[in-house]
Amino acid sequence: MANERIPSHTEIVVRRRIFTAVKYFFLVVLGIFFVFPFLYLFTSSFMSDDQILNTTSIFPKEIKFTAYQTLFEHSELLLYVQNTLVVCVLNIIGVCLMSSLTAFGLCKVKFKGQDIVFTLILATLLLPGTVTGVPLFTIYAKFNWIGTLLPLWVPIWFGGGATNIFLVRQFMRGIPKSYSEAAIIDGASSLRIYWSIVMPLVKPIIIYLAVTNFMALWNDFQTPLMFVGDTPTSYTLSLALYQEFAREGTTYFPNVQMALGVLMSIPCILLFGLFQKQLMEGVAAVGIKG
Repeated sequence: MANERIPSHTEIVVRRRIFTAVKYFFLVVLGIFFVFPFLYLFTSSFMSDDQILNTTSIFPKEIKFTAYQTLFEHSELLLYVQNTLVVCVLNIIGVCLMSSLTAFGLCKVKFKGQDIVFTLILATLLLPGTVTGVPLFTIYAKFNWIGTLLPLWVPIWFGGGATNIFLVRQFMRGIPKSYSEAAIIDGASSLRIYWSIVMPLVKPIIIYLAVTNFMALWNDFQTPLMFVGDTPTSYTLSLALYQEFAREGTTYFPNVQMALGVLMSIPCILLFGLFQKQLMEGVAAVGIKG
């Protein structure tokens, strides 16, 4: 052990640089693996149908904008965008408001059976969507909601969703009780404490919920397919991509499907780019305070 050679400073720097280079190499390879489907989606939107179907090249021989022209000339495209935005906006408002209000009641307002109620809410996470789908469809059918947008946004206003409640509650647990106690001494009501004290402090997790729920709703296909079905006036973009542009028997072709896929990806990419910092802070804050 006495004769063991200690690496020099230069050797340590070289080893670190080699390790960093190898690390970034694998990260780049992994990044290409995840980006490749979107790259093919983007380049295919500028190809002709023959090239998409008959060649393996991912780059167009000649850039064509006919797919986008055909897409924008579709008479119902704006209706599909409008339906999707309506569902997203109403869901985001419902998620942010109702999940925070429910979490506040479970975290900051003491009542008998509080832990039991929270446990029952978390227990709903154990039920897969395939189990609850048929009962929900039956209930909505009795309300005459099938074929409308109502099943896509009304339910979220009744609590805000178990996962969202859990995340906000975990965040609220990190808020010192002294804030609420001081407000109570000053005569503030529970709703006043919720809106004026707690809500500004949980802003990071609210932004996180808003962005992640928007992305999920914007791309959701299964829920509209189940509850909207074959009612064209209630199609969202994801459902229209299948029913109008991709289903067998339609008059549209692969490059138009690719073009719509590119357009659907843009809002999610922009939102992630704009709120990346807030998303990371929200996840980190929940992990620390939970």
